[in-house]
Amino acid sequence: MRKEALEAAKCLIQQDFPNCSLAVLGGSVIRDQATPYSDLDIVIYDDSQELPFRRTVTTFGWITELFMLNSSSYRELFDAGIHGGNPTLQRIIAEGEVIRAVDDGLDILEEACADLDYGPMPWGDYELDQARYEITEHIQDLKGSVQLCETWFVVSRLSEALCKLMLRANNQWIGEGKHLIRNLRGFDAEKGAALEAALEELYRNDSMEQLITLGLQWLEPYGGPLLEGFEEY
Repeated sequence: MRKEALEAAKCLIQQDFPNCSLAVLGGSVIRDQATPYSDLDIVIYDDSQELPFRRTVTTFGWITELFMLNSSSYRELFDAGIHGGNPTLQRIIAEGEVIRAVDDGLDILEEACADLDYGPMPWGDYELDQARYEITEHIQDLKGSVQLCETWFVVSRLSEALCKLMLRANNQWIGEGKHLIRNLRGFDAEKGAALEAALEELYRNDSMEQLITLGLQWLEPYGGPLLEGFEEY
């Protein structure tokens, strides 16, 4: 019989990582968003552990993702999340359920919170131009798409690019997969609803005009569509 999520996480730490300095349970199970298919996400800071950084195990009936950190690896991984605008580890640590925090683990917890409070590295003109170019290309591909399956692939790339533009151009953190649209809704509920409506119109009614119009509108404050003259370096 599967244990309750927090109990399972506590038992795992007590059994396999009793001397760790920090252990935090994150993910949907601590946000009351769990489904029967949810897993456990646990960040562990333990200097007695070496790589691999990420390990998947079965924990008292749960598929569990373990993110292993130590003093030689954690800051590089934190910085990668900051530069990419997607600080997954800091989010789990700062927003999750702390199972154990002692000694230098308390410093890591404080550092993760400080990273989130500081915010992502702001985009410059080049990053904005990259995003404009990518979105413009996807819009052009969408306009010329005649195969339904190909259209869906283009739409997937376009919707992700639009979310990232709106979040990163406004100095907001992004996310991956479902977390990307969740972050957009959290930042601007109206824009999140508009994108959802445009996607529903395309998938239900095979009509792309609403999504194309939305994409062009979202590009406008940042200089509009961009193809000719863009240079990548």
